[in-house]
Amino acid sequence: MLRLWSVIMAGGRGERFWPLSTRTLPKPFIPLLGPTTLIQDTAARIEPLTPPERTLISIGAAHVDIARRQLPRVPEENFIVEPVGRDTSACLGLCALHLEKRDPGAVMLALPADHYVGDGAAYLRTIETGMGGLDAATGIVFGIRPTRPETGYGYILAPRPQAGGSIWPVAAFVEKPDAATAARYLADGGYFWNSGMFLWPNRTLLGLFRKHLPETSEGLDRLRPLIGRGDAADEVRALFEALPRISIDFGIVEKTAGLGLVPVSFPWDDIGSWASLDRALGADAAGNVVRGRHTAVDSTGCVVYAQSATVATLGVSDLVVVEAYGKVLVCSKAKAAELKRLVAALAPEEG
Repeated sequence: MLRLWSVIMAGGRGERFWPLSTRTLPKPFIPLLGPTTLIQDTAARIEPLTPPERTLISIGAAHVDIARRQLPRVPEENFIVEPVGRDTSACLGLCALHLEKRDPGAVMLALPADHYVGDGAAYLRTIETGMGGLDAATGIVFGIRPTRPETGYGYILAPRPQAGGSIWPVAAFVEKPDAATAARYLADGGYFWNSGMFLWPNRTLLGLFRKHLPETSEGLDRLRPLIGRGDAADEVRALFEALPRISIDFGIVEKTAGLGLVPVSFPWDDIGSWASLDRALGADAAGNVVRGRHTAVDSTGCVVYAQSATVATLGVSDLVVVEAYGKVLVCSKAKAAELKRLVAALAPEEG
């Protein structure tokens, strides 16, 4: 019997949401959209389909303790620790070995830990639709219908199935386009944003590693007998560190034939920078997006996040103003996606 397991990938870093997020408190672990953190939201959202005992958390060694505190109902053995960061192919390969040992018939749902989803019920229905399509597809990708000519996302071309149905055949993956090409994709109707959510039988995924990433597969074969051994940490680290650094998208997904796509109907955003919060939280009558205490006079189009103090703005537009942990950020919304440049310039103790 095929049983669904979710793998929540929580290896993100903190540069684009400084000062609320940092290297020691990266994006998945901050209360960006409400009182709970993004990883807590992700785990709660999928719980009706994969309860905590069937939810794996892929996590870097530096963030294990905070992940366990934030997700106390997830069993300790379900925190799969990446000894070093080697991108998402190594991350999911390691998780696939754990699933292979614990449930040979598992279906893996790979989920980023830090996305915004605006309709939990529609989200669950979408996952169930994907499960129903696995008998006719190698795996399932979840495509977001574009709402703007976005140049920061990869796209998936998936023509509408001629016979109808809820699974669209994947024709091609397209890298981040220029503005004119993105506008054409938006008008076309057959292109979708790549959500980074993937679904496949675990055995199929391991077979795709053998086919498309043989070097990684050989490394996983060496890791397999060490899974679950508490005395093998040094050996696991050495083998994991030797795995190629490549994303699951480039390494496997974009090379795999026979994938199906489920068009996503729920509001979604990857929340890539402070400027993107207006898509997740909505703006007030002046176009300001506010979390915390904010007094505005003649201020429009700003993003304001105040953790403990009152932020006041006068006669300004299109700024990001963030107060958190005794630090203050002021930048233009147009430059918010480049915040990692600022974080790199900060002293280590400030970043």
